[in-house]
Amino acid sequence: MLVTLISALAFERSARAEAACFSAPWHHLGDTGAELVRPLPLAFAGGAIVAPVAMAPTGLDHELRLVAQEDLGGHHNLEPVSVVAPYVLGGGVLAGFLVSAGLGACGAERPQAAMLQAMVLSLGSTVLLKFAVGREWPNAGLDPEDPDRLDHPEYAEHFTPFQSFGSWPSGHTSFMFAAAASFRTSTPGLGVASWVGYPLALGVAAGMWLGDHHWASDIVSGALLGEALGSSVGYGFANESRERVSFGAAPVMPAYGATRARGAVIYGYGVW
Repeated sequence: MLVTLISALAFERSARAEAACFSAPWHHLGDTGAELVRPLPLAFAGGAIVAPVAMAPTGLDHELRLVAQEDLGGHHNLEPVSVVAPYVLGGGVLAGFLVSAGLGACGAERPQAAMLQAMVLSLGSTVLLKFAVGREWPNAGLDPEDPDRLDHPEYAEHFTPFQSFGSWPSGHTSFMFAAAASFRTSTPGLGVASWVGYPLALGVAAGMWLGDHHWASDIVSGALLGEALGSSVGYGFANESRERVSFGAAPVMPAYGATRARGAVIYGYGVW
């Protein structure tokens, strides 16, 4: 009788774990919101706002543009790789998620779902901010070959809120950092390998600066915004993974109490 009961409980837990295997990009939105109001993500978001306030009127944005274009060999639209990288990454992650979901590969499916959510949130937030702030682009529509195009420091301080689709923050940068941060925080078991997305994000950020696509503060803000969103998303999916591990134990039953980790409640289980 006892063996039968234990077997039934084990089967029930196994079925629940299998049913919970599917990770979708729309899961854990509540966890993401809870994470965003933690001190560190709030600090990153605050830094994203402070960057243009500090760097535009002081002339630092313009000076850094001159450094990129005159001292470091930058040029308008210097190379295409950094421009297309977010599109390639987004399409690749979406394809990978669909394949993983079709095969039931939970280990690959979960971080890709986290990345998709982070990238969509980053894209949506950036589009809204670009229109709400309406910052002038560095080249301001001038001929990229115009020798006088770098002689307009006033462009860095030109904002037309709700009138134009502006340069702040850098969508390419925020997108890549959101993807990198969500992968890092959703795969803590990978250790140093979980940071693999950051060199790619930094490369795109450098391309945006050297290619004269964005002011330096646009890029700083994009990186901070992407980190805040991506890390917040990833923690919710990481907690999901820990919950699955608890279901994977042999016959288990709820134990007393619960622990809150990163905005999600993870219930403890004791062996029966």
